[in-house]
Amino acid sequence: MPHSKHEPQISKDDQIGFIGYGNMGAPMLLNLSHFLTQHSLPPLIVHNRTLSRLPPASDSLVHASSAKQLAIKCDIVFTSLADDKAVQSVFEELLDGAREKTANGGKGVVFVETSTIYPTVSGELERQASKIPQTYYLQCPVFGPPPVAKKSQLVWVVSGDHFAKKRVLPYLVPSMGRKIIDVGSNVERASNFKLNGNFLVLGIMENLAEALTLSEKTGVGSDLLMEFVKEFLPAPSFIGYGTKMQTNAFEGVDRGFTVEGGLKDANHIRHLAASVNTTIPIIDLAHRNLITARAHGGGDLDWSSLIAGPRVATGLEPFTGLKKAPPLDTGFGAKAEDAEGVIEPVAVGGIKEVKNF
Repeated sequence: MPHSKHEPQISKDDQIGFIGYGNMGAPMLLNLSHFLTQHSLPPLIVHNRTLSRLPPASDSLVHASSAKQLAIKCDIVFTSLADDKAVQSVFEELLDGAREKTANGGKGVVFVETSTIYPTVSGELERQASKIPQTYYLQCPVFGPPPVAKKSQLVWVVSGDHFAKKRVLPYLVPSMGRKIIDVGSNVERASNFKLNGNFLVLGIMENLAEALTLSEKTGVGSDLLMEFVKEFLPAPSFIGYGTKMQTNAFEGVDRGFTVEGGLKDANHIRHLAASVNTTIPIIDLAHRNLITARAHGGGDLDWSSLIAGPRVATGLEPFTGLKKAPPLDTGFGAKAEDAEGVIEPVAVGGIKEVKNF
């Protein structure tokens, strides 16, 4: 099976559907819709659990009122969802729709699930789909943050039935991605692959967070350290996440995967490692620092804000890297700030003078 460039062999009879309009789903959905329009194919049928978030219906986008309705209308369905619980909930409806469709004499459905989920979840969904005539479940997670998805530069990891994969390949590259890695027929292997890949990404971010924090504390400066990174470690992950940490670009247009999403992945990776008696201390550290970022109100920030952990530990502000102003010495070791912003001492104990007897 091809792993990079291939000529599309598109069936004009295929009706394509897409569920999910989050950080990753939105650019993927729009790119796929554009691709279908370019090739004079039927408009993309779309659904999102929050319908109001979808772009307006048009000649290239048709709204489905439910996941079940979308499955009944479509031959190939893509899903991009937040977590395992969302995937399981949506697929309960999708598989119900596929059962109704085939029971009424319709064709089966090929489901292409692109989310990062635990391997046993993808295995169970495939088993459920296999009980429906002519219906297949493919686990096809993607590598690349939202800005990469917008540029159709994702790397696809595909798994599942050989002929079902051949049928969907033309819709993956170049419409939504640049490369395909086929890991075989075992859908759980694709989920394992994705978690192993995210292990490396999280490990890179943890190394960067600690090194950049040390560079600031020792007077080297994160700007100079990033010059070193660009010269000696010029990989997209090192440069991209390192620059976000250096410039504190954790929100707005710079935001990619969130801290909450990172915690989900870190938990999955730790669970997977424990299941095979493997220690992964760098992911344990990354998990702890993601918790610190969330505890300081950063749950919706880019997951590179895990640098909050090393920063807080060394006395810096979590999301700016600025040095915390030391409190004035009142002899009691505690301060309070009133509504007008005036700092007043609060007597909570302590001693003014130490004497040796």
